[in-house]
Amino acid sequence: MKKNIKAVIDSKLSKRDKKRWVIIDSETGEILDNAQGYGYKSPQNAYKGYAYSTRDKSKDAEKKAKEDHIRQWMRSHKGFVRALEEYAFEIQKGSWEPESKVNVELIKFALKQYGYEIDFTPRELLHFWLNKW
Repeated sequence: MKKNIKAVIDSKLSKRDKKRWVIIDSETGEILDNAQGYGYKSPQNAYKGYAYSTRDKSKDAEKKAKEDHIRQWMRSHKGFVRALEEYAFEIQKGSWEPESKVNVELIKFALKQYGYEIDFTPRELLHFWLNKW
């Protein structure tokens, strides 16, 4: 991603009460990203959109392969996943100690209880279980 970028209001894309932002090269003034001609609703969204569109796409395949691997592991260890859900339910219900939380330590505890070793991190498993499973 370029370092000399700036989010600015685009007068052509903005309406009277609705500002639209674009990303420009601050040295040349060239528009680098204009949200496919619509402009972004905020400078923060403009920066996020530009960062996303200029990310290193070679890592996308690696990330997808890791997620597919974790998904497959979870499918083949459904008893473990059900146990995680039961642990989380009991924590939410208040049946466990008050300081108990659904976190990496819970994943490590469950892995130890079941005697599993994984070839990815407990944090990756937790993230996938909470967000994508």
